[in-house]
Amino acid sequence: MMDRKAKMKTAGLVLVILLTIAGGLKVGSFLPVIGAHETPANIYLSNYYIENAIQHTHAANIVTAVLADYRGFDTLFETCVLFLSGVGTLMVLFSKAKVKRRLPKFRKTESHSETGEMISEFTQRGSYSSGILDASFRIIMPIVMIYAIYVLFHGELSLGGGFQAGALLACAYLMDRISPSFESRMGEIKEENMLIVAGLGTFLYAFTGILPMFFGGNFLEYAKLPFCALVHGGVAGLHAAGILMIEIGVTVCVMAVIMTILEVVLERTDFDDD
Repeated sequence: MMDRKAKMKTAGLVLVILLTIAGGLKVGSFLPVIGAHETPANIYLSNYYIENAIQHTHAANIVTAVLADYRGFDTLFETCVLFLSGVGTLMVLFSKAKVKRRLPKFRKTESHSETGEMISEFTQRGSYSSGILDASFRIIMPIVMIYAIYVLFHGELSLGGGFQAGALLACAYLMDRISPSFESRMGEIKEENMLIVAGLGTFLYAFTGILPMFFGGNFLEYAKLPFCALVHGGVAGLHAAGILMIEIGVTVCVMAVIMTILEVVLERTDFDDD
C-alpha cells in the first residue's frame, strides 16, 4: 500500500515537472528573445528615458527617475510583495504556543584540578562563541547604520535607495541578535509589531502617491505635493521631497520584513549542541 502511494506521488511530481516545462517553453515562445535588438527597450524606450527623464521628472539621477517616476507603480507593488512575504512567513512559521529561545549566553562553571585547586572558567553552550567577533559586531553595527542612512538619503541623487538602506539596517539588527555573549542592545522585538511597522512603510509609499491627487495632480506626481513652503528649489525640490518620502517607506518596509523573518526563524531554531 505504501509503495503504491509512493509511486503515485512520484508520478504526480514527474507530471507536474513535465507540465511546468512544457508550459514554460510555450509561454517563452511568445516572449521576445533576451537581449534582442528589436525589443521595445532597445528600439526606443531606453533612448526616450535618457533624452527626457530629467525634463519630465526633474530627477538628478536617471535611475531614480525610472524607478520612482516611470515605474512608480511597479516599485510600489514590489514593496507590497515584500510586505506580503513577511505576512506569509509569519503565518507559516509562527506558533501561538511557541517557547522563546534566547541565544546562548556565557555561563560560569567551576571544576577542581587533581591538586584540589579551584579552576574557574567561562564556557558557552553551543559552538558559536568568539569574544573578538562579538566586540567587532559592536564596532561595525553603528557604522552599518550610519551608512544605511547615507544610502537612504543618497537614493534621489545617485546610487542607493530604500531597498539597500532597509537591508543594511536589518543587517545591523541581525548582528545585534546573533551576538551571543552580550545582552541585546536593541532588544527583542515582537514579530507582530514588526509587521505593523512594515505595513506603515508600505502605507507611507502609497500615501505619498495618493496625496497629490487631492491637489489636482496624478498618482505620484510629486510636483503637486503641498510642501511648497517647506522645500526649496520649486518643482525639483518637491520631487526630491517626494522621492525621500517613498524611499523612507521602502526602507521601513524592507527592514521590518527582514527582521520579522529573522525573529521567526530564530524562535524555531535550537542553538543548543548538547
